[in-house]
Amino acid sequence: MRAWMLLAAAGMLAACAQARADGAAGPVGGPAQTLEIPTPRGEQWLIVSAPDEAVSGAWRVNSDLADKAGRVPGPTAGYAVSGRVVVQLAGPDGSARGALAGLGGRRVNGAPGFRVIEAGSVRAAAQVARRLRGMPGVADAYVELWRPMVQRTLPTDPFFFRQWHLRNGALPIADANLEAAWALGYTGAGVTIGITEFGWQYDHPDLAANFNPEATQEWLDAPDAHATACAGVAGAVADNGLGGAGAAHGAKLSAQVTGSDVDNAAAFGFRNDLNDIKNNSWGPPDTGFIAFMSPIELAAIRDAVLTGRDGRGVVFVWAAGNGGTRDRVEYDPYASSRYTIAVGAVGDQDRRASYNESGSSMFVVAHSDGNTRKIYTTDLVGEEGYSTTDYTDIFGGTSSAAPLAAGCIALALQANPQLTWRDVQHLLVHSARKCDPTQAAWAVNGAGHDINYNYGFGAVDAGALVTLAQAWPGAGPEAEVATAVQPVAMTIPDNQPAGITRSVSVPDDLVIESVELVLNVTHAYVGDLRIVLTGPSGTQSILAEQRADPTDHYNGYVFTTFRHWDEHAAGEWTVNISDRAAVTTGTWNDWKLVFHGTRGSFCRADYNHDGVVDGEDYTLFLGYYGTGAAEADLNGDGEVDFGDYLDFLNLYDGGC
Repeated sequence: MRAWMLLAAAGMLAACAQARADGAAGPVGGPAQTLEIPTPRGEQWLIVSAPDEAVSGAWRVNSDLADKAGRVPGPTAGYAVSGRVVVQLAGPDGSARGALAGLGGRRVNGAPGFRVIEAGSVRAAAQVARRLRGMPGVADAYVELWRPMVQRTLPTDPFFFRQWHLRNGALPIADANLEAAWALGYTGAGVTIGITEFGWQYDHPDLAANFNPEATQEWLDAPDAHATACAGVAGAVADNGLGGAGAAHGAKLSAQVTGSDVDNAAAFGFRNDLNDIKNNSWGPPDTGFIAFMSPIELAAIRDAVLTGRDGRGVVFVWAAGNGGTRDRVEYDPYASSRYTIAVGAVGDQDRRASYNESGSSMFVVAHSDGNTRKIYTTDLVGEEGYSTTDYTDIFGGTSSAAPLAAGCIALALQANPQLTWRDVQHLLVHSARKCDPTQAAWAVNGAGHDINYNYGFGAVDAGALVTLAQAWPGAGPEAEVATAVQPVAMTIPDNQPAGITRSVSVPDDLVIESVELVLNVTHAYVGDLRIVLTGPSGTQSILAEQRADPTDHYNGYVFTTFRHWDEHAAGEWTVNISDRAAVTTGTWNDWKLVFHGTRGSFCRADYNHDGVVDGEDYTLFLGYYGTGAAEADLNGDGEVDFGDYLDFLNLYDGGC
């Protein structure tokens, strides 16, 4: 009975989508409609992006493919449909003369007994095919359709079997799920990944074919083993009979050279018309001390994400740090910036690597060493590096996790080149896999997202990422809400866990992506301080813990949290600062909050936050429902089930 109800509900959804979709944007833009298309296997619901064109991309609606638990897969991308009708004759050519009168029709070489009719548009073809069915002399009539086809191959490189982070044969869940993304045909083709640190060995036999010299800064020093290893993880060449492969083995690789703050700014700003992603496997020392980014570096990163890639923004991927429990991502202003994606590390057993840091700025994790195996990748040829060969099998750290994530993002950019830097963040939030699910730090924020100080939103899943990217409608325009500066001017009680708590009411609303706490504290030893931000939903963000940090101030320091993603900014926000060690004291001077996100309707069914509940939201809901993602839990009971399906129908029908 439950399966029947699910299929009925899916049919109702399709009917709603067809009735409401006129003029609505499709999964990737355009006036999409959900149409019932005649096929050789009967009528099939397709989301057609341009129904009045001669050829259109389409997504298959999978309401007939519910599994035994009643879960319906999300729409399948990769289809196309045309304005042609294929007619199968039931007898001699003349017997169908009446049915085909006025429609013409051409013969198909090699397929006697068939005719192809030009109807002009997808919509017209569906109508013509439906009318022809059952007419004298016609055995069948259906619309010309392209179905997804892929090359069913994995890299053939001789040591690919050692690259468990790409395909983990021992524990299949514990890898980046590249096989699923490659099976869809995505290799990163057309995308350039910048390895932004020191120059790598661009003439390495397993890297040379993917080198993009036009997107590369010149450098004078010898190539660096660390950068060469990172380049291999991201985009080593596949199927060339050498070593292994990169996550995005069809992408191009470039180099930007870091050094002083001026050098770094120049690297961040170099050829952002050609570089799509810039991977940074470096950062301040992992000592637990607060670090500071220079204004020129911040300006260069900001300009790159706002103007690069023709305004879509360069995607900055950053190694989250290897400081383990003595450090946090928030203390690193590069990795914790809202403009960057901090990537931590899990190992081959899908558990936290011992060196992996924690933090409210941790965005996602990717696989690296840290459980039982290390990473196999490229090394310097004929020079001192990690090994005496052209490859190493001892690479690791978040230095390796970051380029793995960068490679996965390259596949998503190939799947949808129009993605902005913010779209990429949204896609990672919605597609990341809940790794190590029994780990105690997992929580659920007010918008239903799984969050974890150790893992961010979870492990990068390339298959889920590219599938979601194909139909991603785009995030709405970015909005900013900031509170006034909140004066405090109070001494923080020494060695008192209760500390000082201050709150501010935020009247203006938006759907949150990031929250920044801009803090001014004068203290002889900031390592004594614990800082916690709590939102209206009750979601907490620990921004600093007690540690050995003798820095004497937080002057305008920006703490960033992503743990409130998709929550609402409106409501009361609270900051608590407590001094957890004796002897030194300090003063909390003032603070303010800055929210970034999108405006629009706040209906739970408005998944793309564009203020309208339409076919795009239907497509996104089906994707979440099919995977059991928390985003589909509309009734908030902790389970994704038929009740959520009915709630979506009610919201969809009422337009929220």
